[in-house]
Amino acid sequence: MTVVAIDFETANSDPASPCALGLAFVEGAEITRRLYTLVRPPELAFDPGNIRIHGIRSQDVVDAPEFPEIWREIAPELSGALLVAHNASFDMRVLGATLGHYGLAIPPMRSFCTVSMSRRLWPEMASRKLSALARHFKIGFTHHHAGEDAFACAAIALEGAREAGLNTVEDLAEEMGLVRPVAARPARASGGIAARAMRARTVRASASEGTLRFLMRGSKGTPYDMALRASSRAAPVLQCSCPGSRFRPDCRHIRMVMAGDYSELMARSEEERQALSQLLSAAFRAQVAA
Repeated sequence: MTVVAIDFETANSDPASPCALGLAFVEGAEITRRLYTLVRPPELAFDPGNIRIHGIRSQDVVDAPEFPEIWREIAPELSGALLVAHNASFDMRVLGATLGHYGLAIPPMRSFCTVSMSRRLWPEMASRKLSALARHFKIGFTHHHAGEDAFACAAIALEGAREAGLNTVEDLAEEMGLVRPVAARPARASGGIAARAMRARTVRASASEGTLRFLMRGSKGTPYDMALRASSRAAPVLQCSCPGSRFRPDCRHIRMVMAGDYSELMARSEEERQALSQLLSAAFRAQVAA
């Protein structure tokens, strides 16, 4: 059986928002190969809290492959594999939700959690964090880099196999009874920034209210809700949810849209972004003409 340590970083609290993926392949008692790639999530909606953890921003993944493209390459190797992860419930949730979001078939796979393993093998340790275990076993790595985290997880799993006197990580997982099936699951929209982005996947216009709602990317990658409301004035009324708009009526995002600068509009595709740009331009032209 193929044994692969896996680690995801996500853009926000939605599990179907992977922005980085790391894999470390284990054969016998050795890590033989590593893979790391940035991932363009379904929405370029990055939570500041997530950015603080991994340092990845929306501009870093604009040209990165989306998950279906990556999955086509790695799925054959992962079919029938034992996926090893530190806090496997998180990474399996991301994998399952992302596969579910894109409607991708999931091959037979099982998972093994090195956090659960460490509780059994080293109950005296004060912390089972990846960084704490890596320090204990003198494993050098850069934390919260998906490729590095996958490597550290694989190395810790191998330490566990040695501690148990077993030949392979697969033997250890079976011996401990900690193997779990991996299943696809529907992606769930969650609260906060992720929810705003999910609700704004397509341009939402309300003819009855004369309102166009959309998202604008802030300077740190945070998406902000914006609304363009029809008005009898010479120009439409723009509103923004960013902090700056609390103190002045024309925040940076409003000034950009008023000036016809739509470079920070957020949409699922370039075609959708262009369509939104045209809607905004037309709204301003109509108001000016009136």
